[in-house]
Amino acid sequence: MTRPLRYIVASRSGLFLVNEARWKRVAEGQHFGVTVRGEEIYCFEAAPGGEKGRGRIVRYRLADETLIEPFPLVERLDNECHQVDFFDGAFFVVDTGNQAVLEFDEDWHLAARHHPVPPAGYKQWAQGYVHMNSLLGRDRTIFLMLHKGGPRGSGERSEILVLDRVFRIERRIPLDGYGCHDIVALEDGRLLCCDSQSGRLIHHDGDPVPIDELMTRGLAVGPDEIAVGSSLFDERPHRLLIPGFVTFLDRSFNRIGRLHLPAAPTQIRRLDGKDLSLSQPRPWQQASAIAAGDLAQEKAG
Repeated sequence: MTRPLRYIVASRSGLFLVNEARWKRVAEGQHFGVTVRGEEIYCFEAAPGGEKGRGRIVRYRLADETLIEPFPLVERLDNECHQVDFFDGAFFVVDTGNQAVLEFDEDWHLAARHHPVPPAGYKQWAQGYVHMNSLLGRDRTIFLMLHKGGPRGSGERSEILVLDRVFRIERRIPLDGYGCHDIVALEDGRLLCCDSQSGRLIHHDGDPVPIDELMTRGLAVGPDEIAVGSSLFDERPHRLLIPGFVTFLDRSFNRIGRLHLPAAPTQIRRLDGKDLSLSQPRPWQQASAIAAGDLAQEKAG
C-alpha cells in the first residue's frame, strides 16, 4: 500500500508533496514560503525572471494529493519575500528585500508594514541589511530570524529577534550559526533552526544536529518526526537548476529516511497542520508550543 504524501515543500522549481519515499510536483513556479490552514495551502510565488513588483500570494485547495483552484489573494509584492504564515487573526509576509514584515487582515488588505529593524538597501550589509527570512508567532510573541549573510555578508552570526505583537524588540537571541533559516519552538522551550551554512540544525542554546554537508533550509516538526531540507548553495541564476534533499528524523534526531528532490527546498510544512513550524499548529501541541515560546523568552532573558 502506498503511503500518503505528508508534507508540502516550496522550491524555486515548484511546489512538491513528499514523504520519505516519493515526491509529486503539484505546481510550477518559484516559491519561497508556504503555509497550511485546514485543506488550504497558501504560498508566496515570485515572478518569473525576477521581474520587480510581481510577487504574489496564491491560495490552493488540497484534494487527493493535488492542488486545485489556484486563486491570487495579494499581488504586486517584492520578489524577495520569504516566509508566510497565519498568526493572531492576520496573515504575515516576511518582505526580506525591503527589511519589513507585511501584515494582512482577513479581507487581504494591507493592515500594517512593520519595520522591527531600520530599512536598508537589499544586501547593503554595511548599512544594516540583515536579510530577515523567517517568522514564528506564539501567544503574543513573535520570533524573527535575522540571517545576516554570514562571512559573505555582514560577517556576523545569525540571531533571533523576540518581538511583541506590535513588533517592538524585547530581546535578542544570538545563534551559533551563519545564514540561518526557520524557527521552531519545541516543547521543552528550545528554539530549533537551520544553521544553513554548516549543514545542521541548532537550538538557540547551541546544541548541533548534523544533517549533511549541504545548506539546510526548510524545517517541519511534528508529533514523532522532523523533516529538514538541504541543497547545494550556488549563486543566481544557477539556483533554479540545483536539486536537493528532504531528510527525515525521529524526535530524538535519529535519521529515519532521506528523499532526493529535483529542486532545492525553501520551506517545508506538514499537510495535517500538526507542525511546530506553524504559528498556529493543530491542537495536538498548541498548548505546549505556547508554553515553549514563554520558556524560550525566559531562557533568553
